[in-house]
Amino acid sequence: MKRLLMLLVFAVAGTPIQLIAQNSSPFTFITIDIPGSTTNRPHNINDAGSIVGFYGDQAGIDHGYLLRNRHFKTIDVPGSSFTSARGINKADAIVGGWADQSGVIDHGFIDIAGKITSFNVAGSTSTDGFDINDAGDIVGCYIDGAGVTHGFIMVGANIQTVDQPSQVSTCVSGINNLQTAVGSGTDASGNDTGFIFRNGIFTTVRFPGAISTDAVDINSVGEIVGFYIDSAGVMHGFIRTASGFQTIDFPGATSTRPLGVNNAGSIVGDYHDTAGIQHGFLAISH
Repeated sequence: MKRLLMLLVFAVAGTPIQLIAQNSSPFTFITIDIPGSTTNRPHNINDAGSIVGFYGDQAGIDHGYLLRNRHFKTIDVPGSSFTSARGINKADAIVGGWADQSGVIDHGFIDIAGKITSFNVAGSTSTDGFDINDAGDIVGCYIDGAGVTHGFIMVGANIQTVDQPSQVSTCVSGINNLQTAVGSGTDASGNDTGFIFRNGIFTTVRFPGAISTDAVDINSVGEIVGFYIDSAGVMHGFIRTASGFQTIDFPGATSTRPLGVNNAGSIVGDYHDTAGIQHGFLAISH
């Protein structure tokens, strides 16, 4: 493995972001670090390569961001105590979640060309948007008055609740242009099982031998990315293609968590290094 293939510099509000690429077949991995941040979580990537996510500043406040065409933009919902950007489509429409000044109640939002509109599932105490496809369909999860987490799919003004059978909580985290959604449910023991949801039918996604599996995103090719916990309690990333599952581990990392995939198979997510520091990554398939 070549440890330092190339060094790229992105302009970030006048401050360079250092991206260090490492080759680990069949991916080239690129670290994404935002200057001045304590954490960084790239959450999704569209087909043009625009990346959305969120980072923590020195005061411990999370801000959403858009990284597009080598330019970085912070996204803060006005009046929020934190903002997280999680999904982006080909038109650069962005969805995510934000908390009000109490820091307790979450709301979903959609950002279209800088115009931010909030939304909440009726009757919920908390709502988060996780992904948006090119048709504008949105998925995410919400908490009801009893404190139970449910997934949802929002098509126009119509919101469908999604609950994985036999699980105590559910979140839908990805949707592609074929209206196939993915997500994960949590059982009474706290372990997760991923799923595919299409036309009202659930299909289980479980990495072989894992004690917990989270399916996080799906592209229009049908490739699914997410992460799993092995028998030793270590978190690894995965991609599931027509050929089956493949583990994704950032070189030298102690944990790897893929969160988004575009139609070209480029993947974004985060990892922890041996010092326990969280970094973002971009993985480009060869």
